[in-house]
Amino acid sequence: MSPMKNTILSFLFLFLFSFSLNASVAILSDLDDTIKITEAGGNPTDIIGDDVYTGMPEFFEGAKEYASDLYILSASPSFMRGKIEGTLSKRRINYRGLILRKNIFKDKFEYKVREIRRIMDSTSEDFVFIGDDLGKDPEVYAEIKRLYPARVLGSYIHVVNGRPFPTASNVPYFTSFDLALREHMSYRIDAAWIERIAQRLLGERDLSMIFPTKAQCPTEATVWEWQTRTIFQREAQELTSRFIRFCQARRSDIIPN
Repeated sequence: MSPMKNTILSFLFLFLFSFSLNASVAILSDLDDTIKITEAGGNPTDIIGDDVYTGMPEFFEGAKEYASDLYILSASPSFMRGKIEGTLSKRRINYRGLILRKNIFKDKFEYKVREIRRIMDSTSEDFVFIGDDLGKDPEVYAEIKRLYPARVLGSYIHVVNGRPFPTASNVPYFTSFDLALREHMSYRIDAAWIERIAQRLLGERDLSMIFPTKAQCPTEATVWEWQTRTIFQREAQELTSRFIRFCQARRSDIIPN
């Protein structure tokens, strides 16, 4: 292959697979129970597994159109870096930084606040935060919102155990469709990606990849009612109907007759 063709292919690769170099928005995401299915699965082997929530790779792919960088901040120990990098590579989730905890005895709240402040102080980008309610993410993101009120564009918390959030600045979500639709309503992610993620979820045969065994699984449609007031009403209704059937069936399996 000629040098010219190599140059063209390299340019196309960077264009298609890199986060936008012209954007002034970055995303910072937790890993376990946000991207990767871990404790919510109820199986100790999930800690070293590589299952990810359905639709999350597509969400990050779509986010490349408006976000310049993706940082993944996890409280997982640094000795798991190789395993985590393999999981992210397998799912084609590209990132600028993967920050892991060197001292596992360090308080998770202090660790995450310190690392986020270090990142934000090194750049002028505004941030969208994604986390879950199993750890300290709601408290961490609320603190960062207090410290950098003008630079936090969104703070999304994956509902796993359903505990209360410290502030209303944290927006709950159950699925990658919820997350993507919220970002579309904030005029960031393109509508085409909402449709793509919806089809990915509708095509998922194993719904435990969306609602793991120990994760909250809504049995009432009210949590998704807001979606029916968007242009994606049809997709929302299809997804809600499917999720409710699954969650009700799961509940009937665990409640004694």
